[in-house]
Amino acid sequence: MPERIVVPFGPQHPVLPEPIHLDLVLEDETVVEAIPPSIGYIHRGLERLIEKREYTEYVYVAERICGICSFMHALCYSQGIEEIMKIEVPPDRARCLRTIWSECSRLHSHLLWLGLFADGMGFENLFMRSWQLRESVLDVLEDTTGGRVIQAPARSAGSGAT
Repeated sequence: MPERIVVPFGPQHPVLPEPIHLDLVLEDETVVEAIPPSIGYIHRGLERLIEKREYTEYVYVAERICGICSFMHALCYSQGIEEIMKIEVPPDRARCLRTIWSECSRLHSHLLWLGLFADGMGFENLFMRSWQLRESVLDVLEDTTGGRVIQAPARSAGSGAT
């Protein structure tokens, strides 16, 4: 009878959009079962962190979920809070700025993907050109928001946010 042991695996995420965490059941050296023990929590614990923060502070955490689409996470969180609390933002200016920054984030994301794909395929010219265009998009974000990756204004040390 082979010996059964359980080996924790993860969090592991070299090519996955989100990290995976599994309990691997082994019989001798053969994996016979893979059990996902904690579905719903990514390794950074953001879901638990929101339980410890005020809803006004979590927008800064939401923006740090992903360095590629940081504005979109903060926007979606903010729009959710606005809808729940029935808050109306100034329609013309806010809608215009949100659209511009959303499109800049989308362009940034697509140009990053294209550059990485081109690099993986050995197409160095396309890699360099797409990243050159990406820099222009990041410059627009920096000029209009003050940040290239994180667009929210910096929090002061006494604000309670970490």
